[in-house]
Amino acid sequence: MKKNIAIIGAGNGGQAFAGYFALQGHDVRIFDVAEETIERLNELGGIQIAGNASVTGFGKIMLASTKMKEVIEGAELIFIVLPSIYHSKMAEQMAPYLEDGQYVVLNPMAPLGAIEFRNTLDLFECKADIRIVCTATLLFACRADRVGYVNIGGQKVSYTACTYPSKFNQEAEELFCDVLPELVFCDDIIRISLDNLNAIVHPGPTILNTGRIESNIPYQYYLDFTHGQGKIAEAVDKERMKIGQAYGLNIRTFVDEFKTMYQVEGDTIYDVLRNNKGYKGLMGQNTLDSRYLREDVPYSLVAFQTLAKIAGVDTPTIDAIVTIAKDLLIDLDEGRTQGTLGLKGMNKQEFIQICQGDF
Repeated sequence: MKKNIAIIGAGNGGQAFAGYFALQGHDVRIFDVAEETIERLNELGGIQIAGNASVTGFGKIMLASTKMKEVIEGAELIFIVLPSIYHSKMAEQMAPYLEDGQYVVLNPMAPLGAIEFRNTLDLFECKADIRIVCTATLLFACRADRVGYVNIGGQKVSYTACTYPSKFNQEAEELFCDVLPELVFCDDIIRISLDNLNAIVHPGPTILNTGRIESNIPYQYYLDFTHGQGKIAEAVDKERMKIGQAYGLNIRTFVDEFKTMYQVEGDTIYDVLRNNKGYKGLMGQNTLDSRYLREDVPYSLVAFQTLAKIAGVDTPTIDAIVTIAKDLLIDLDEGRTQGTLGLKGMNKQEFIQICQGDF
């Protein structure tokens, strides 16, 4: 069924989703703060999708704008496709214009992002009765080669999602089954937070790439992974699974999750990353000041620490990576701590009740 969809963010992922949904017959509007990007999208009238996507071609969009109100007004689904460092700012901008019945999708959420988003809406006195949906990752591995042209390296066959609170999961599943059938609604934001795989393969391995980065050596981020980087990622993955067990969740290994998403083979993180042909050509950073540290440490790994502290779990490898990242980028955001999320002093059972809406 045709939907009125707003996309917040016209970067790689935002343009990919806008073109993809438009190709499927939905009415799509897109917001961004970059005036040149918006002007170019309006000139083109849409976005060309190429590569390994289930649909390709030119997706005609209704409007591109730097004005939040005219993009989200009347939208049934609002997809925020931006780094999580901008989620709170987007909540602030959206708060005056949100309408009853709208679904806002943090796509992806990044761990515990729904709490920060909801807290910001409350701070700015948003009274609209909306639903917040969280996804663990993006549907695509993609790059916008230029404005209006997106190359899809790979498309996932399934990935997890939930509502916040999770008592609305079934309602959301029924709505999204035709729009994004790849979404698997399950559990709550604790599970979706822990299903964020970027936290495993971005911060630690990026720190180990410091020599390459600071020496300006070109490399493919995933396909040039080393065994040592794989071992650090495996250690973080084990701590992530320990956190999940403390909350009574059956968290699958990175390898099992990744193989389901991308239909690749391998027994280790090193294997499955290097066997994913969709990652061909995805180059590594040329600076340490990139989202792999700037975003994925404070808004993912620090959130993992918060989940661990509430549940009483030790995370020595995660702690070490966070400490080193803060030494490398001394102005790194504080991130999603118990204090910033308003969770200080909360015990595990109280936190679970908030996530599930079981008060």
